[in-house]
Order: sequence, then C-alpha cells, then structure tokens
Amino acid sequence: MMMIELLFQGLTLGGLYGMIGVGLALSFGILRVVNLAQGELITIGAFLAVGMISLFPALPLALVLAGAFLGCAALGVAMQALAVERAMAFRDPMVAMLVTFGLAVILRNALVESVGANLRGLDIGGLGQARVTFGGLSLGLLPLLTLGIALLSFGGLALLIFRTRFGRQVRALSDRPEIAELMGIRIRRVHAQVAALSAGLAALAGVLLAMRASVSPFSGVAHLLIAFEVVVLGGIGSIRGALGAGLLLGMTQVVSARFDGNAGLLYVHLVFFVILVLRAISGRLS
Repeated sequence: MMMIELLFQGLTLGGLYGMIGVGLALSFGILRVVNLAQGELITIGAFLAVGMISLFPALPLALVLAGAFLGCAALGVAMQALAVERAMAFRDPMVAMLVTFGLAVILRNALVESVGANLRGLDIGGLGQARVTFGGLSLGLLPLLTLGIALLSFGGLALLIFRTRFGRQVRALSDRPEIAELMGIRIRRVHAQVAALSAGLAALAGVLLAMRASVSPFSGVAHLLIAFEVVVLGGIGSIRGALGAGLLLGMTQVVSARFDGNAGLLYVHLVFFVILVLRAISGRLS
C-alpha cells in the first residue's frame, strides 16, 4: 500500500514537472528560442489565478485555469511580436536568448512592483484536504486533479500538433522553415501562435503550483531550472519526452524525500547530472 501511494505521489509531481517543462520544449523545439522568461510566465500564471480567486472567490477552477491561460497567452504573443520576433531575425540564437533574459528581468520587477514580494498561495478551500477512496486506498483529490489536468494538457497538445492543420504547419516550420515559407505558411503568425501556446501552458503549470504551495515573484528562476532539466532529459521539442522526463524527476524527488527528508531537489539534480554524463560517454547528448 505504501508503494502504491509513493507511486501516486511521484506521478502527480512528475505530471506537474512535465507541465513546467513542456512550454519551454515548444519554444525551443519550434521557435529555436531558449526562452529565459518561461519561469516568469509560470509565476505570472500563478498570480493571475490568485488575483481571480481574490476578486471572485466562487469562481470555478475551470474558469481560473482558462483565465490564466488566456492572460499569459496574450502576454506571450505581445512578447513575441514586440521583441522576440525581431531578435530571431538576427539568426543568432544568443540574441533571442538575451532578449528573453531582459524580458524576464522586466516581468519579475513589474510583478514585484504590482503585487509585492510576499509569498502568495491559491485558496482552494476544502479541495486541498479532500480525499477519494479506491479499493481501500485513500488518495488526495488535489494531486489526482493535478495529474488529470497534466495528462489532459499533454493529450490535447499532442492532438493539436499531430492531428490538425496548425500542427502540420508547426512541424513543417520546425523541420524546414525556408521551404515552409515558400509553401505559403505565414511564419510570423505561426510563431505568435506557438508563443501563445507556450505561455498558456506555462500559466497552467503556475496555477497547479500555486494550488500546492506558495509562490513569490522570485520563484521563476527555480521553475526555469526544472523546465531546463525536463527539456534536456526529454529531448529538444519532444512532447512525450517532456512528460517522461517530468515523471522521472517527480518520482526521484518523492522517493528521495522518503529516505532523506532534508534532500529537497538534491537528488533530482543529481539524476539530471548523471544522465547527462552517461549521454556524454555514449555520445548521445539528446
């Protein structure tokens, strides 16, 4: 019974970690931009949810998620159109990365200026303590809901990328941007749509994080580190890889916490480092 509960906790945390990384995977895999503002977008999504619940305490969770998604998606489009797209024109990935670093600093300080530097949490009422029972096994409803939202998000994203016209455009743009442009694909529009999707997924991750623990305007750096580890382990631009890497890291943290309560993310980072070393030895870096 303890092993089943441990597996469940690892899956729920891993699903959350996958959500943290999938937006960055999209940005890097399709736009070829290392978006250093991704952590701030996750934090902004969390604060949007906190703000909505403060204003409308009875607002359903589905509307909170939708509002945070749309708010960050609009911000992602604005960032792409006003700054990142112009940086991408230089054909040097370092330029775009530095631009997103500057945007991250601006967003972080704007968040501090508008909401303060205190920790905030999302008030979910009795949901945090609610439990469901399956065959004598009692599971928390909030972790189960987190895992369900993560799996639905990954499933919906996979359908969007592999089963729609937009997805075909995205894959063509990722593989052969020059040929995609010759075939009439409006590159800037697709870039904006991908940026909106990436930022929206970051917002969903932020809401799920705020439901589990408190966040501050300075939480973005920690979120970005997890996102990088998920993307690197899962493979650049891989949706299924991001989910698998998130599950691996989540399971590692839960199991290590069982044996070493003071470890924090130590073993998560150690697993990441060991896998990178093994890949370097074998010659497979992605």
